[in-house]
Amino acid sequence: MPGSTDSEEEVGRCQAISRDISEKWTDFRKFLWDPQNKTVLGRGGKSWGRILIFYMFYYSFLAALFAASISIVLSTLSNDIPRFQTRLQTPGMSIQPRLNSRQSLSSDIKYTVSNADSRNVFVNQYEKFLYPYAAVNQTKAKNCTNQKPGVPSTFTGDNINTPCFFDKNSLGPCAVKPYGYDVGKPCILVKVNKIINWFPVGFTNLDNAVAASDSKAPPLRDVLTTRGVVYDPLIMYVACYGRKEADMVNLNGDTNQVSSATAYYPRSGGIEFKYYPYYGNNRDPNYRVPLVAVQFNNVTRGQDINVGCKVYAKNIIDDMRMKVGYYSFVLRID
Repeated sequence: MPGSTDSEEEVGRCQAISRDISEKWTDFRKFLWDPQNKTVLGRGGKSWGRILIFYMFYYSFLAALFAASISIVLSTLSNDIPRFQTRLQTPGMSIQPRLNSRQSLSSDIKYTVSNADSRNVFVNQYEKFLYPYAAVNQTKAKNCTNQKPGVPSTFTGDNINTPCFFDKNSLGPCAVKPYGYDVGKPCILVKVNKIINWFPVGFTNLDNAVAASDSKAPPLRDVLTTRGVVYDPLIMYVACYGRKEADMVNLNGDTNQVSSATAYYPRSGGIEFKYYPYYGNNRDPNYRVPLVAVQFNNVTRGQDINVGCKVYAKNIIDDMRMKVGYYSFVLRID
């Protein structure tokens, strides 16, 4: 405008902005509640009623559909057996003592005989693992001396299985603390991992009882010959051995893969089939995994020894990728 000052123009702009904000605020309040048309957020009472009823039925339908889907899926599942066990056709195996991850990330057994702290780490873990096998902790187990293997149990209602009693004393000197660790003749416990309803199968021909190249285990025939044992098809035999020639010498004092310097307990050197199958935690809460103790009596001091342990059964395969069929670790005694 002619003759207007910069100050007047500034005041005019401010007034325009103020009016604009005031109008928008008035429109917003009217949107929240319009007293003239009786609407809230632009909708009247009937409109809000219709939309609330629609969404109530809509979400109720979705909730019912979800509940029905879950119910149908759960009705197809068993509380006792996993629905899918495709990766559990062959059991893995492991050894004890095996330190937990807070103590060691490996399964190797390395200690110094003259150092009590060094060896007691393994002795204490061994003792802890063996504790549930005490007779006082197996009061709900039964004597299976005359039981015929392979007769599956049937369950009704909430019945549970009565497992076979595992006699800890059958582990010989490997059941007595300090389990040979104080004299440089350590024991280990070999076990087959639990798989529900899995049952081992014996060999009908020992010529087929040859381990795959992954494990480097000796043929079962050689194992039995060295021990002077006649093959029993109702036993899963266990063998621990040096994986290379140098390991054989350091483990047993000779180049024989199978040596009498390594002792096995029970005397059969294996796991009897009578302990199988395992029925799961719900049906078999008192089950104890059967064990074989292995004692290394002629270990060369101050050497890293690559040891392998193999369990022999027709339906246990050696697979390094899946880590089943055998177990390997490093043993070192200083």
